[in-house]
Amino acid sequence: MQERIFGDREKALEEAYFREQESHLLDKLRQKADLDEIAVALRDKLQIDNPALLMKVREFGVTAETAPAFFLAPLIQVAWAEGKVAKEEHAMVLRLAHRRGIEPGSPADNQLVEWLRVRPSDAFFDTALEVLKFGYSVLTAGERAERIKDVVQACQEVAEASGGLGRLLGLGDGISRIEASTLDEITQTLRSHD
Repeated sequence: MQERIFGDREKALEEAYFREQESHLLDKLRQKADLDEIAVALRDKLQIDNPALLMKVREFGVTAETAPAFFLAPLIQVAWAEGKVAKEEHAMVLRLAHRRGIEPGSPADNQLVEWLRVRPSDAFFDTALEVLKFGYSVLTAGERAERIKDVVQACQEVAEASGGLGRLLGLGDGISRIEASTLDEITQTLRSHD
């Protein structure tokens, strides 16, 4: 009987801890906190709810200091869509990162520069989208849609950055077919419900 009482108490404490971690992540996402604060909250939630996904992230060499950059992986993916990163795309990714609280010269900023220099694997990009989806899953449908819209808009800004001849001539937005396809893929993945 006493073992059951302790078991019930342990389970209640564990559930309270899980709810607290989810609440912490939810608060950070709703406040649109700096990416480093969101990274810590999401790491704690992943550690509890999806340790396998957290291990995948760590296998890519993502640390607590570089995790904020990991959330911008879709921007990196769009920048690499055509097989190389144009200098305008490079500058736009860093501008958007700095606008989102990543400090120039920080480990996260240095990691972004490295990912812009050497293309990460497709598995890396897939894992990043999986982490974003996981983080957004605690939000209401409206909040989730708003966050996805923000990511897609930032990706579009990266795609438009290099412009191309069509944009210079006023014939379009400067987004290539492959960039548009990459944008669609990112959008669909983030919007899909598992």
